[in-house]
Amino acid sequence: MPRRDIDPYGSYCFVLELGDVEVAGFAECSGLQIETKVFEYQEGGNNATSLKFPERATFSNITLKRGVTNSTELIDWQMDVANGTFSINHRDMNNNVAIVLQDELGEPVKRWNLIRAFPVKWIGPSMKASSAEVAIETLELAHEGIQT
Repeated sequence: MPRRDIDPYGSYCFVLELGDVEVAGFAECSGLQIETKVFEYQEGGNNATSLKFPERATFSNITLKRGVTNSTELIDWQMDVANGTFSINHRDMNNNVAIVLQDELGEPVKRWNLIRAFPVKWIGPSMKASSAEVAIETLELAHEGIQT
């Protein structure tokens, strides 16, 4: 009999927390990625291989997609940045941005806190009169790191 407590979690159930506000209903989240640059050193007398050392880590931007709702929280946050009225400590949400994976019961099982996150791009929906698709908005976040 398989053990359910060690099964991997589904990627379909997650929320974005902006400060104390839980923004649910996202269809997609991508970019949770950390990459460490590698410095290669060719040691004298060692022609077989080069030595490798870790350098600085880089963090990809996070891209979030969701169906358009009557909430303006995401575009308002982007507009603060675009208008120059944004500071990293301007709103509580800037100090607490997290992506939270949930289980089938809606309970949090994994959390990724984004360090000093802020929006760098908002994309409105593509609209076609001949289509019955849901209108999707996209938000891209830059950040300085991930804490689990």
